[in-house]
Amino acid sequence: MSTACCAAMLSVLTAGCTVSTDGTVVAAPTMGHAPRPISTAALSQLLLSSREVGAVMGASLSVTSSSHGLYENEPLDDGCLVWAEAQRHTYEGSGWTAVRVEELRDSPDNADHIVYQSVVSFPDAASAQELFTAQKAEWARCDDRRVALNDPGQPAHYWSLNTATDDQGVLTITRSEQDLPGWSCQRAMTVQNNVVVDLSACAMNIDDRGAELARRIAHKIDDQ
Repeated sequence: MSTACCAAMLSVLTAGCTVSTDGTVVAAPTMGHAPRPISTAALSQLLLSSREVGAVMGASLSVTSSSHGLYENEPLDDGCLVWAEAQRHTYEGSGWTAVRVEELRDSPDNADHIVYQSVVSFPDAASAQELFTAQKAEWARCDDRRVALNDPGQPAHYWSLNTATDDQGVLTITRSEQDLPGWSCQRAMTVQNNVVVDLSACAMNIDDRGAELARRIAHKIDDQ
């Protein structure tokens, strides 16, 4: 292998490398290339099927709504909105290009298992990673908080947030409803290529099922 190749392999910015075979320098066409960005047209294929979601949640869920737009909940006065996935406030100014969102439930009313899954595309992997890095700092600002969520026409209900964690590139935080012991929602975010995976999973004692769903979507992106 040539000296030029060895030097290039040390840089994540290299666009390729060369190898010497019998004195002839030939190109290594795939070495060092970043993966091709996922197209916006392919986003819907990255979401998990209802069967895949059900396998993680331990219940039979079906899609109750879908959207090509971000949600528009309002943050707290200090900007904290860590409990809510796929929010316009979260992605504002980040350069995102498209989003696909689905809500899945095991029952239209009084559901015992709920999942909101979304994939948000960016022009390139660097932009997606930049959003993820910024969110790590934002989530930390909301650690160990007690928040009141006031749905229109409904009395206030209070949730306790735990500490946000980053486990091998999967960012998570869990909120637990104070008036319904055991009912909790885990939000999970990760990034793969030029796509941010952003979801919430809710159930009694949710544990790390949100993180597992995010990892499965990330694997689907990696397989593209």
